Amino acid sequence: MKIVNRVIFGLIIAIGLMLVASITDEYYRSREIVDIATQKLEDQKYEELISAAYYDQTPVFEQTITQEDSEFLVLIYQAAHVNSTDGILSVLDGFQLLVIQNSGEMFPEYFDVLVSTTSDLEVSYTGFNLYNLGLYSVFNPDTQGSLFLRSYFEENEVYQTINKITFTKEGIQIFEVEVELTEDLFTLNTPLQDYVDLHQEGPSTDIEGVNYNIPIIISIRDKVIRNLVIYLVVVMVAYYFIFVKQPKTLGKDKMSQGLKKDVEKLNNAKDSDISV
Repeated sequence: MKIVNRVIFGLIIAIGLMLVASITDEYYRSREIVDIATQKLEDQKYEELISAAYYDQTPVFEQTITQEDSEFLVLIYQAAHVNSTDGILSVLDGFQLLVIQNSGEMFPEYFDVLVSTTSDLEVSYTGFNLYNLGLYSVFNPDTQGSLFLRSYFEENEVYQTINKITFTKEGIQIFEVEVELTEDLFTLNTPLQDYVDLHQEGPSTDIEGVNYNIPIIISIRDKVIRNLVIYLVVVMVAYYFIFVKQPKTLGKDKMSQGLKKDVEKLNNAKDSDISV
């Protein structure tokens, strides 16, 4: 039975280790992201909030929209990734949507976003409120990508102009903006593809016509190790009291009530003999 108890204890400890590591990572990583995003919003360095590696720092669309008691700054940038398929590098370009809320009641944490074109083509995304900061963007539920990729808005290899972006929650419209994102706004692809073809890798600095987004590295390894050490110390103490330090007993089992009475009688008898 003791072996079984130790095995169960070990399994619980292993699960606890994973939980401590996971919760610590999520907690401190999210705090770091919030601090970084808040600072960039305060400094109005909105282009640095673009999630793609490559972008054009001049937005292709910028408009302040007032809706009831709320005010929003809508920004759309060109952005691109360098993708590798079977060793062949190619450029995936599109648009990055950023909506910054300056006042008013915030939208929910998640909502639906429908991107419409001048034709019947529509593409659905999931919108999100980044850590409730009033910074909204979108991601594709299938790819987790955040861009309105040009390829998603092509029919028979012909790009369809994006003309409307609609936010809805449970079928109710909560925000809408009319735009005109035409094909001639895509200017990143040519210089970026030329660089990739020449160097067989994406640039790691700004090049002519393309800005480079330096990756933000968030390291919380020391905090994870610290919390795991604390957890293991607590576990070792618990193990000692549960499995090592045993209460004083007679033999392997605790004395029964009857045995206790017999021992008391013996002790009383000894006391009587001594007093004679």
